[in-house]
Amino acid sequence: MPDYAYINARIRSMEGNLLNEGQLREILSFRELSAAADYLKKTTYGLYFSEVVEGPLIYTMDTTFRTSLSVSMKKVLSFFKGDDSTLIDVLLSRWDIFNIKTLVRGKLNIIPSDEALSATVPAGSLDEGMLREVYKQPSVQAMLDMLFTLRYTYVSSLKKIRNLNEGNLFKGEVELEKAFFKDAINRIESSRERGLNSLIVEDTIRMLIDRYNLIASIKMAEGGLHSEDASGYFIEGGGLISLDVYKKIVKGRDVSECMSMIDRAVWKIHWNRFSGQSRITTPLLLVERWMDYEILNHAKRLPHEDPLHIGLVISYIWKKTNEVINLRTMIRGIHYNLPQGEVERLVLI
Repeated sequence: MPDYAYINARIRSMEGNLLNEGQLREILSFRELSAAADYLKKTTYGLYFSEVVEGPLIYTMDTTFRTSLSVSMKKVLSFFKGDDSTLIDVLLSRWDIFNIKTLVRGKLNIIPSDEALSATVPAGSLDEGMLREVYKQPSVQAMLDMLFTLRYTYVSSLKKIRNLNEGNLFKGEVELEKAFFKDAINRIESSRERGLNSLIVEDTIRMLIDRYNLIASIKMAEGGLHSEDASGYFIEGGGLISLDVYKKIVKGRDVSECMSMIDRAVWKIHWNRFSGQSRITTPLLLVERWMDYEILNHAKRLPHEDPLHIGLVISYIWKKTNEVINLRTMIRGIHYNLPQGEVERLVLI
């Protein structure tokens, strides 16, 4: 069993390198990328700035953030072995799925490498170098073949679709998500020591399934898809969104009606509070950011339940990943001269 007193001491040291709210808001206030870059070079991100990255400053900064995230997650994983290592790997693998979908979409739309990679979140086992090598492949099929060879076997769901294109990609992505979550739950349940740590990770994965089902059902409601057809896109295993609730949401006429279908009073209270305070006007994005907010807060609360289990590690993983996503959103806002208020509503601070 890992020495959680030692591990948590290391994690708390890493948490000390996270940016605080004041620092994030100062970065948010900058109107020039060079000013934001100079500021970040004085923080722990200064270790990852490279003077040899070619192209615009925004690509250099993107590479810095991705490198910092990848190094941090590898360091976290190095603290573990055995079952607990598997549990951490399961959590980080959700970003492998995200990155695979991002690269496939990029290749289908002939997006340049730097631009496609800038949208990835290399927190999983597919690090910056591997993602770059995968994207170098001449076609989507070649990318999937390489990933399958690297033992990302759940991409077989995409490999089965002939003539993969934007029209049938959503269906393929659903099958990819289903394969991933099934594999994740199986890996957790096969843990030799079904203790508190595996239960915590399982709860977190089930929240991610709920996030997927809620966003997918509202997307289908907006598209006018019949609930009978939508059932094929539902993923089993969540704790909040049952198939019956999912079907009701799909029939909703707007986001308010959709969210009223959730039959958990506490979640409704949380939703009403978040949506009432948020300045996001796009319904689907509002729901997505709410679920991200709920899962982030879930992760932050875990260390308070018991300091000597995996909770602090999960909390750090979510806080570090959220920080990198926030920074990327901020520098894009600066790069494209977006009003500060418009950028602020998209970040979770």
